[in-house]
Amino acid sequence: MTPANTYQQRIGQFQEAIRKEKRLTSSLSWARLISFFAIVTGIVFFIRSGWQLPWLALIVAGIVAFGALLMAYSKALQKLQLFKAMLELNEKELLLVTTGQAAFWDGNEFVDDRHNYSSDLDVFGPSSIFQHINRTGTLSGRHKLAGALRNPMEQITEILATQEALQVLTPELEFRQLLTANATLAKEEESDRREITAWLDMPFHFLHRRFINIIVYLSPLLVVGAIVLNVLTGHYYPLIIMIMLNWVLLGVSQKEIMAQYGLISHKERILDKFSVLLHLIKSGAFKKSKLLQEQQDIAKEADVALKHLSKISGAFDQRLNVLVGVALNSVILYDLHCILRLERWKKEHKQRINGWFEVVSQLEVWNSLATFAFNHPEFSWPEPQGEGKILEATALGHPLIPAAECVRNDGSAGRNDSFLIITGSNMSGKSTFLRSVGANLLLATCGAPVCASRFIFSPMRIMTSMRIKDSIASHTSYFQAELLRLQHIIRELKTGTRVFILLDEILKGTNSEDKLSGSRSLIEHFLQYNCLGMIATHDLELGQLEEAHPGKIRNYCFESTIQDNHLFFDYSIREGIARNKNATFLMKQMEII
Repeated sequence: MTPANTYQQRIGQFQEAIRKEKRLTSSLSWARLISFFAIVTGIVFFIRSGWQLPWLALIVAGIVAFGALLMAYSKALQKLQLFKAMLELNEKELLLVTTGQAAFWDGNEFVDDRHNYSSDLDVFGPSSIFQHINRTGTLSGRHKLAGALRNPMEQITEILATQEALQVLTPELEFRQLLTANATLAKEEESDRREITAWLDMPFHFLHRRFINIIVYLSPLLVVGAIVLNVLTGHYYPLIIMIMLNWVLLGVSQKEIMAQYGLISHKERILDKFSVLLHLIKSGAFKKSKLLQEQQDIAKEADVALKHLSKISGAFDQRLNVLVGVALNSVILYDLHCILRLERWKKEHKQRINGWFEVVSQLEVWNSLATFAFNHPEFSWPEPQGEGKILEATALGHPLIPAAECVRNDGSAGRNDSFLIITGSNMSGKSTFLRSVGANLLLATCGAPVCASRFIFSPMRIMTSMRIKDSIASHTSYFQAELLRLQHIIRELKTGTRVFILLDEILKGTNSEDKLSGSRSLIEHFLQYNCLGMIATHDLELGQLEEAHPGKIRNYCFESTIQDNHLFFDYSIREGIARNKNATFLMKQMEII
């Protein structure tokens, strides 16, 4: 079954599940209303009948039923939200695999023109690699995926282990979609992790104060004693004194209580969802992947502990309820009980909680890449090589171009030559080919499958100079910006790092003679370093470098043809230097000249 058929089938299943769940929630709402009326009726007739027990029994039964129905309604509502999230996810997936249009978060906030390659290779932003891959639901997962695309792996063992994990996750469609949907429902905000971390870093204000640990249990006993005394003797002064003392104690401690409450309040939702995510990860069948098993081992201890923290946080939020905030604080020092439970939890789990969150964000990254693999069953798993440096691709295409429109080409560097000089007329496919190579090399170093029938590569740091921009704000001209980028590449090469270079029409900001001379010198300079590269250019004279450096530089080209006053492109790469030109023809066609 194709991915499109799978998603279409699941859309139908979730639409039906939503209809059933809506009917259930409606029935539960009516049942709750009936139980409420039963309680009210019982109270009225219990009073009118002179406290007869059958009416009391109706009140008790109504309260029990109302509570049970409320819990059932809450669970049904959660299932309904999950089904809606799953439906929306499958609709987005179907749109993507059938039209190529991605409706997922595009990562536009990660766009950085100064990055080594992300701007040139369309890694972030609308219709980007990130948008096609991204299935993260949490803010931390989104940032971790962006980090993986900005700083991919350079060790073969890591790449192979990630490939293994992705191959295990790829067929686990139900697990992957549940992970994405529940992560989305967590609705993590920027402040959530920051405030939880700040709370974890706070000193223990109450846990190690012996007086507080004694008084929270002694005070309720004294209040109960005062109540009994009041019932037996009618003296209410002891009770008033105890309540006043409790509020004095709460008032003295209020600053420290509010400092912690301000950070941990209203975190029940995200903690509960992270607990669900960790439980899901813990329950996965991942025996064939060492990386996934390591994450599961961490998750096993985490979901119960986070669920407990979620309950404590939710209970602490109840202090805003008038009944709880006034009555329970007056009698049992409710705030202090909550703060002590929080500090006990923190003492036990403080060192591990960030690792638990890390498990969720890491699984979101692998889940995103595995979904990409599932959506492209025609892609192949690349083969990393440890010795030397090589990039060799068969039937290579751009991973974001729909299969029906994608023209595939072979290409290699490192086995017989270090640099390819690619010439060709305007719009013939040079830049797209360079981006295809760069995008697939990036996917390969992230452990993902690539758009090629075979892809052999050495892990290399990608560096590009393709879309240089000037900057009025920083007083940088186009030519200066390009020189700064090239300087950055040379400095990286001088460190001995293995680099793959992609350059598109360099030194455009100077005259043609100076441009040719500078380009020739730059390419010859690259040959000294531990790098491979491809350079697209209109300067046909650069093709002479193949003769000057045999075995190191090779010429390739993309051609266009003019037939019957029409311009045709086949977008196929071939050896040699381009011969055909089309700029003048296009200007005449558009009546520019």
